[in-house]
Amino acid sequence: MVVAIQQELALPVKFIGVGEQPDDLQPFDADQFAQALFGTA
Repeated sequence: MVVAIQQELALPVKFIGVGEQPDDLQPFDADQFAQALFGTA
C-alpha cells in the first residue's frame, strides 16, 4: 500500500508504522522493507 500511495502522490516515504501507537513509527528504509516483504537477501 505504501508504494501505491507514494507513486500516486509523489511524496517521499520517511516513516513507516509497525504498530498502532505513536511510538511504533520507524524511519523508512526501502531495502529493509523489500527484504521483509519478499524475503530477499
